[in-house]
Amino acid sequence: MVPGIQRDSGRPPPVTPTAASGTAAVTGAYRRFLQEPGVENEFLAVKALAQRAPLAAQEHERLRGLATAAEVEAGRLSRAHDEDQRRRFSFGAGTTIAVGLAAVDSVPAFLAAQAFGLDLWTTVGITAVLVAALAAAMWVLAHHHDGWRRWTVAGALVGGLAALGALRWWYLVVTTGDQTGALLEAAGLTVFTALLVWFGVIVLGFTKARHVSAAERRARSLRRQAKRGGAAEAEASRRAVAAMREFMGRAQVFSSIDMDDADARSQFLDLVRREVEADAGVASP
Repeated sequence: MVPGIQRDSGRPPPVTPTAASGTAAVTGAYRRFLQEPGVENEFLAVKALAQRAPLAAQEHERLRGLATAAEVEAGRLSRAHDEDQRRRFSFGAGTTIAVGLAAVDSVPAFLAAQAFGLDLWTTVGITAVLVAALAAAMWVLAHHHDGWRRWTVAGALVGGLAALGALRWWYLVVTTGDQTGALLEAAGLTVFTALLVWFGVIVLGFTKARHVSAAERRARSLRRQAKRGGAAEAEASRRAVAAMREFMGRAQVFSSIDMDDADARSQFLDLVRREVEADAGVASP
């Protein structure tokens, strides 16, 4: 008598399930599969990856919804604040440019402050006050397009520029002794200051309101988070598919060795896949 080929002396004999014992045989094979070295740990890892993918998809969908709602709200605020959609600078950028233009006038303002003949730090303080006054004038002129406030500020600005010109002229006359040259230089500096104010008003006129910029900034931040969420979802799905493919390959090898019936092997693989994809923990077979 020719002895049969022994596949694995340590394994139980192959199971050929019948219609009555098929479920029990598949369940028994599943138990034996989990007892294989390293299978249970791999099963838990694959299950965790399989559950992480839909969670990442839900988070991506949530962030995408928040980003869409934030963009709609930012658009509504932008249209309410500027119907013609002329404003292009964000609040931070426009304000920074305007403040920078006012700061450029610090040197001419310092010349005007020196006309008082005070000490250095007092002169610097007067210069800072003059620069701040110019910045405030820019802001008021840009945000009040009509009414008595705009005209009052415009009149005060013209008077202030004339006073600055006179102070510069006096300082230059005292230091150089040339009245004509001092007059021309003071007039040039005053025109320079007026141009800086005008440019600042134009920039602020194209600057969005603070709440509009904040809404747009929040919408951009949420859109970036949504993109990162999409990348995280794709990565989680890729890892879950790869881990599932590897684990199911191992289960298929086990079933081909442990089970002779094709239908039983198919039921076994379906059971393994269902257990991996189940929402609960490891089910008791």
